[in-house]
Amino acid sequence: MKAETSAQTALVSLPISLIEALLTIRSAVDEDVAGVFRTITGTSPCTSGPTSNRPSPDVIVPQSGKYSAEFLGTTFSENTLAALFGRAIDMMNDVAPEALVELAAIHTRSRRFVAREPRDIHPHNPHLPTMLTQSGWWISKNISQDQLKQALRALCKVSGLSFGTDLKFSQRQLHR
Repeated sequence: MKAETSAQTALVSLPISLIEALLTIRSAVDEDVAGVFRTITGTSPCTSGPTSNRPSPDVIVPQSGKYSAEFLGTTFSENTLAALFGRAIDMMNDVAPEALVELAAIHTRSRRFVAREPRDIHPHNPHLPTMLTQSGWWISKNISQDQLKQALRALCKVSGLSFGTDLKFSQRQLHR
């Protein structure tokens, strides 16, 4: 196989799962990319079957959680700050799991942001609650908005993302 490159092109090896995740995110932002894949292959970029049974990307799923965030263009919401942070961790695990390893090495005065063992989250206060994310990382269940923002900023720093652009956090306004 011959590959032509220019001075502004770099060829790198990436895991297929990372490429699929990036294409999924990109197709959510730019339907043209997904349209090209459908035209060429008759399938979406991340599946091997036809896309006719999949829900339309134009369908808007209502966000019902008290807190919401946006990760690389994908909006999600949860009722607790810990659950919201857990979702952000799970999404980062899909895109760049190596960033979570770096995040696990960082700790504040009283806690780590993520850990593989629950006892490593609050080393000086082991009685504080923790929770396990779907991707297998432990996080604190006892988190304030300021601590969440600090953790999200640290996550952005280790992953090369920009807080406020690539990863956004906001408290939803609930209607009464």
